[in-house]
Amino acid sequence: MGALSDTAGKRKPFVVVLTGVILLFASLLGIFHSLTMVLIFYVIANIAYQWSLAFYDAMLAFIANPKDVGKVGGFGVAFGYFGTLIGMGVMLALQSFWGTPVSQKTALEQIDYGYYANPWTFVIAMALFAACAIPFIFVNERQKKGPRQPVGKIIRDSFRQVGQTFRDIRQHKEMFKFILGYFLVVDVANIIIAKMFLIVRDGLLMESSFSYIFIIIATVSAVAFTYFVGMLATKYGGKVAFFVVGGLWAIAIIIGVLLIFFAAPIEVGFNFSFIMVITMGVIAGPALGGTWVAQRAMVTELAPKEKFGEYFGFSKLSGKVSASLGPLVWTATFFLFTWIAERIFEIGFYPHKAYGYAMLVAGLIMGIGLIIIGFVKPKGTLIKEGEALQELEVEETIQ
Repeated sequence: MGALSDTAGKRKPFVVVLTGVILLFASLLGIFHSLTMVLIFYVIANIAYQWSLAFYDAMLAFIANPKDVGKVGGFGVAFGYFGTLIGMGVMLALQSFWGTPVSQKTALEQIDYGYYANPWTFVIAMALFAACAIPFIFVNERQKKGPRQPVGKIIRDSFRQVGQTFRDIRQHKEMFKFILGYFLVVDVANIIIAKMFLIVRDGLLMESSFSYIFIIIATVSAVAFTYFVGMLATKYGGKVAFFVVGGLWAIAIIIGVLLIFFAAPIEVGFNFSFIMVITMGVIAGPALGGTWVAQRAMVTELAPKEKFGEYFGFSKLSGKVSASLGPLVWTATFFLFTWIAERIFEIGFYPHKAYGYAMLVAGLIMGIGLIIIGFVKPKGTLIKEGEALQELEVEETIQ
């Protein structure tokens, strides 16, 4: 998909069409209650969403100066988390009318989910999605000049470009080093997203209601501070931004592990342990948002202009594979420590401490990824072109 955006020379039409696919099939999720149909619609909507991100991210250097991608990306990610808060607000409002969301099997191959028996849940969610997408229609991107190529030729050229990249892999070794390091770093972000609720409820042994509040705290912090990670990426480069993000993750993980081992269960109130939980949430927010910002900045520094979308595609692929394998590593670690404690040492083992060991392993994986990224040497070709373009625009304005 990334190579296709390079070959076509335009990205906005693809984002618009794929957004339409998302809106249609995600809205249908509430209409059918066959498990097979639900899975089919979900897979189609999710594929369209992931593909749209490849084009969306590749637009960055064509709607903003490449040297400002870190700053622009930081604002975009922060604003995206603001959308999460809107979604949570709507969810709570609907809950007061329709009751608590459920997911239960009512008959063979039949399920009820969302707000019980109310198909409008997903339609409302997609209506919000569509409303928030309206400003995108008015975005102007710099496009490849020249006559439009036939669709078949564009697709063939896209596959040819990807094949050429693999054949010339030695010329792209910096990018592939980054992809390997990013695979390990983003593994932490993917795991924390998936397990955040459980870490607070079952790891720190806090009430379920506070787990939701913790997620809101982290989200608000992401809105407030992710932009500054983007500023750092713009000023000092994507590699520095990754080290800053890694430092934030390290602090959040260390706080979480110490609290799990030595403070759980934690009571809500004015006490040191609870204050540290809040601190962990505040730090985790920009660490999470900053991961995506640093990735966008780094790809911009590594990518030649003619392969910008393709490089983003490789980076996205790395992230998605990590999202699939990360939970397996987490689960294996979780059950390994439980099994060792109960079977080998024959001692009572507090299950919540397994969350601490799993977080430690995740932190170790992240550290290895940061070391690999430290060996990447960005050329910054696209950024230099952006600086030259800015200087040219200034000269034309003066003239």
